[in-house]
This record gives sequence, C-alpha cells and structure tokens, in this order.
Amino acid sequence: MHIGIIEDHQLVRDSFKKLLELQADWEVIIEACNVDQAILAVALEQPDVFIVDISLNESQNGLTFLTYLNENFPEIKTIVASMHDYEPYVSNALRLGALGYVSKRSASEELIDSVKSVALGKRYISEDVNFALNTQSSALTILTNRELEALPLLAKGLNAKQIAQQLEIMPKTAHVHKANIYSKLNVTTSFELLKIAIDAGVIKLDELT
Repeated sequence: MHIGIIEDHQLVRDSFKKLLELQADWEVIIEACNVDQAILAVALEQPDVFIVDISLNESQNGLTFLTYLNENFPEIKTIVASMHDYEPYVSNALRLGALGYVSKRSASEELIDSVKSVALGKRYISEDVNFALNTQSSALTILTNRELEALPLLAKGLNAKQIAQQLEIMPKTAHVHKANIYSKLNVTTSFELLKIAIDAGVIKLDELT
C-alpha cells in the first residue's frame, strides 16, 4: 500500500512513517510539510491513503488539502490525524471527504487500524475522538430548548436586552436563561461558554469574524 503524509512537524512525520512501514508492503511515498508541497507531490504519484494534519504552520491548513484531494483525486482515501478532536473540526473534515479521524494522542495505537479501514472504504473514528464528541453533545442535553436558543447568543457576547429582542422574550427571562445556562454547564465566564459552544458545533469560527 502506498501512503502519503502531510504534517509540518518532522518528528511526527518520521514517527508515522516508521510505524506505517513496519507493516508488510506498506510504503510512505509522499512526505510533505505544507499544502503546496503535497499538491506538487500528488500530481506526480498518487498514494492509496493520505494522512493529513489540520494545523499547519502556513496560511493554508489541512482542510484546504482535503478539499483539493476531494475535488481532484477522490479515489485517494484520507485520514485526519490531529490534536483537534472536537467539533467543528471533525464534522468539517468528514464533510470534505475524510474517511478517518484519529487524535494524535492515540495515533500510535490506532493509525494502523485506521489505514486498514479506510483503504477498504470504511469510516474510522478513533475511540477518544468519539468519546470527546459524545461528551460535548451530552453536555447540551441538560439545557431546555429555550436555553439552547439563548446559548449561541450569550456565547457571542449579546446582553440580556439584545437576547430578549432576538428571542422575543422579556429581559428578565433572558437573565434567568443566562443564569441557568452558566449553572448547568458549570461555567463562570463568557469565554468558557464560547469554547463549549464552538466545541459542540453550536457556533462556527467564521461566525465570530
């Protein structure tokens, strides 16, 4: 099996390559540290599976490369190996064609299994990523429907009067929703609330720009 890796840390690339090539008939044929290098390399030879890091020290990240492969080489199976094991990173990667998603914290244990699975066209999400996603989702199940409506507005920094106007409720009620949300999610600052909202996919990063 031929494999490509795009990862900006050489030690991680070397570690992945060494691990993968312990498997019989597996060869890493592309090692790239940025999107431009990877695009040039894949134009010359196409691996069966490409392992992609999301966070690269460049203006273009791994999601850019996933988009490129999905549009130009859809036959190449892709796996994201990232420290970002939460939403919206996971859903964005899967939407852009990734069949696998593993956390770098468990990559050494699960990378081989993920490559075997996606090579057969099967989806593979590592156990710790699944756990993180389930934890994020379950945290919001304790909120009422009205509190779920108020959550993204609070996380974006709107005050009670502004929230009341958008939800067509009384400001006093908006204050009650805020107090309940902070208490149920065990947060004390809007920054903590914003992180939960982003991790759970309630707010996307481009909504904050």
